[in-house]
Amino acid sequence: MADAGGWHADTQLAQAMGWLEETTGGLAPSIQAATTFVRGPELRSDEGLWYSRPDNPCYWQVEALIAELEHGEAAMVTGSGSASMAMVFEALETGDHVVMPDHGYGGIHYLINDMANAWGISIDTYATGHAEAMAAVLRPGQTKVVWVETPSNPEIVVVDVDRFSEIAHEAGALVVVDSTFCPPPISRPLDHGADIVLHSGTKFLNGHSDVVCGTIATRRKDAFWHRLDRMRMRSGAMLGPFETWLLLRGLRTLHLRMEKAQANAEVVAGFLEQHPGVSRVFYPGLTGHGTHAEAKRQMAGFGAMVSFDVMGDQDDALAVYHATRVFKSATSLGGPESLVEHRKSSDGYESPVPPNQLRLSIGLEDADDLVADLDAALAGDAVNRPLGTATKLAQGLGWTGADHKGVVLPIHMATTYATDPAAYGKPYAYGRDQNPTYEQPEAVIADMEGGAEARVFASGMAATSAVFQALKSGDHVVMQETLYWALRGLMAEVVEPWGIRVSWFPTGDLDALQAAVEPSVTKVVWLETPANPTMTVTDIASATAIARKAGAVSVVDSTFATPLITKPLELGADIVMHSGTKYLNGHSDVLCGVLVTREVTPFWEHICHLRHMTGAVMGPFEAFLLMRGLRTLHLRVARCCENAKALAIWLDSHPAVDQVLYPGLPGFPGHNLAGAQMTGGFGGMLSVRIKGGEAAARRVWARFKVFKIATSLGGVESLVEHRATVEGPESPVPTDLLRFSVGVEYIDDLRADLGQALQDA
Repeated sequence: MADAGGWHADTQLAQAMGWLEETTGGLAPSIQAATTFVRGPELRSDEGLWYSRPDNPCYWQVEALIAELEHGEAAMVTGSGSASMAMVFEALETGDHVVMPDHGYGGIHYLINDMANAWGISIDTYATGHAEAMAAVLRPGQTKVVWVETPSNPEIVVVDVDRFSEIAHEAGALVVVDSTFCPPPISRPLDHGADIVLHSGTKFLNGHSDVVCGTIATRRKDAFWHRLDRMRMRSGAMLGPFETWLLLRGLRTLHLRMEKAQANAEVVAGFLEQHPGVSRVFYPGLTGHGTHAEAKRQMAGFGAMVSFDVMGDQDDALAVYHATRVFKSATSLGGPESLVEHRKSSDGYESPVPPNQLRLSIGLEDADDLVADLDAALAGDAVNRPLGTATKLAQGLGWTGADHKGVVLPIHMATTYATDPAAYGKPYAYGRDQNPTYEQPEAVIADMEGGAEARVFASGMAATSAVFQALKSGDHVVMQETLYWALRGLMAEVVEPWGIRVSWFPTGDLDALQAAVEPSVTKVVWLETPANPTMTVTDIASATAIARKAGAVSVVDSTFATPLITKPLELGADIVMHSGTKYLNGHSDVLCGVLVTREVTPFWEHICHLRHMTGAVMGPFEAFLLMRGLRTLHLRVARCCENAKALAIWLDSHPAVDQVLYPGLPGFPGHNLAGAQMTGGFGGMLSVRIKGGEAAARRVWARFKVFKIATSLGGVESLVEHRATVEGPESPVPTDLLRFSVGVEYIDDLRADLGQALQDA
């Protein structure tokens, strides 16, 4: 693990504290599925791993990251948020005393009734948020735990943790804070005197509505903490290796998700505060909220949870609840999709929640869509407007399970399907390329590109190969000279030996392209823009018009741009290709490729048939992860673009830099074309030519600490590579060039790393 202690929290999250897999250097952790471990006679009983219930290597990285984020000494993951809460009570003894807030998460009330009372643990309650009321029920010497929930569920009361901790510690009690509604780095209760902080990690920490988990962090590893650790082993409330891996994956975009969700929540709360159909709004970011001042003092934001009272009674609230369309009527919170819940109905027990109150979990959609949905629902209507890109990505085009209404795509593992002999193979027959798990990511990507259909493949090279496999001996293709290096190898080693002629033209040179195409003979024109690694931008509209006039299919590799920045199909391309390994998935843990077509043609149908015949398909698990990654694509691409542009501007005036290749710089040769063709940013990729030639470039390359020296691109972590080394001695790339994939870390950490690497270059 890198020395990440001095990094900003954004960088710690994006890079999981700089962790690298020890044996391989992999940037994504492995899933350790072993339940038992070989032990040699040289190990003492307290050394090494022996059984996975008390310990699993999957836990180490995520627990270290959570402890660092919470500013705690240690952390642990558990099987659920309720498991984390239950362990606190399991660590107590008969006769102990606990004080609890009088309203909060409904599950804690079930826990009290079902467990604590049966074990002889006495409970007193206090008015939520009132320190004096809490002090009045303390029993010095007997009270073991003061339970705090801040912000509280569902009325979003922010508690003065400093004052509560001071009072509790004077009485000899521990302070346990449920901080689920505001994860770090927004809220850090341990910094304000709390002893233990727990989360339902199911919610914001994981953030994708697909893992049930809990976390506990401690300010110090005292006797109570060690008892909690033993309780996890004895009770068996463990988190599975796969779920632990997904939790860590979710944490790597926590800062982006919370920034967007909070911004949306502020807009929604402000709208509701002015709406005549709403009597009260509970959001600490509103100046009229009772604990607004406390929230400003204690928190680095106001969170993404909003509650409000509908004017009228329970029936009026339920009418609004059932009328929402963008907000999903579902329990839980903290995922990419926005949810609305009638907590009075959900809690089930004698809940103190007003019957006319609704709770909102604000997600990652377009704020305008959320406001329009609430406005329509409060008027008794259903929203009827085209949804924004962020909304469609965050919600996966609004997909829910047909049989169970789950908001997350299931992983369909079947390789074969029972079928009706009268309609054999409908809708599915065999899992090689008929798997329902593919359908949602294919639909989302096709929608993003404005295409008719999309198909996912096992890798970007598999998708690329499918295009050329659809040709026959004697066909002619035209390729630009500067492009992904493996494609040049594919042409020389595979495509040309098939008898397919290949012509090359200087990248971006339309006159040369016009001269290279052979009307009625050229079958494919292959473009890549921005080009790897020079960032040369090609005029897609003009280039595809040349191909179309010659009767050729135009294919654009738009991996660097993503459909959020460039839509080649709308500019005239016939097919667009992505290495989905890169930005679309965005977490450096899935190999995949995607083809999208503007319209369904015989050539496209042949490509689809070849996917079936050659078997170059994604696995269902990988398709699930791709869809998971797509739900934060808009957040990741925006931050990558922002960081890349800032670094390009800074590097452009650095004395050790000879040239910065980035379309967003006014001096870049293709800047004006990029400005017309690329929207929402200029991408997260840039290349730099170092003064002093290859030797200087290699010295700089070896010095990076925050940027990881690794190939590939488009992940949450920033990467740097010397492309001439990666591509080998035949590479046309200048030997003084370094290529950067700029990630979602804190910009000052990236700039500082560049500065130290370039020093005395």
